[in-house]
Amino acid sequence: MKAVQVLGLLVIVAVFLAAPANAGELVNRLISVCTHDQKPSADLLERYKNGDFPDDRDSKCVMRCIGLNLGVYDDINGVHMHDTWQMFRQGRAATEEKAFADQHNKCIKQQTKNVPADDYCGQVYAVFQCYKDEYLALLSNIRKAAAKAQG
Repeated sequence: MKAVQVLGLLVIVAVFLAAPANAGELVNRLISVCTHDQKPSADLLERYKNGDFPDDRDSKCVMRCIGLNLGVYDDINGVHMHDTWQMFRQGRAATEEKAFADQHNKCIKQQTKNVPADDYCGQVYAVFQCYKDEYLALLSNIRKAAAKAQG
């Protein structure tokens, strides 16, 4: 991994782990960037911000854009498992990383088996199904921390 990618990933992980309010802003900014050309409805934007991505082409491609920008996915290698572990680790011991990777790799294999390899948006959407609960928990933690910081 190039030094710039590592630095970018460290910044993203630091935002998610150290400054949950900023993490919420990052998620919202990524959603804005990744939906800019689509002009989705306000309701759909709110759904995205709540981790609810419908099973349609545009939503799948929004997810791909977010994954690419977070540095946890690329079209050549797929999921960056260690980076994903860092994002979703949430206080778990380092010794749990292998079990996390094994569990998610098994799920990813199952979820993507019927998705064409060149359907990058579909691949990301299928993979997301393996991380959905952790992503929703992360969003919940971000909101709780932001609410606590406000007041």
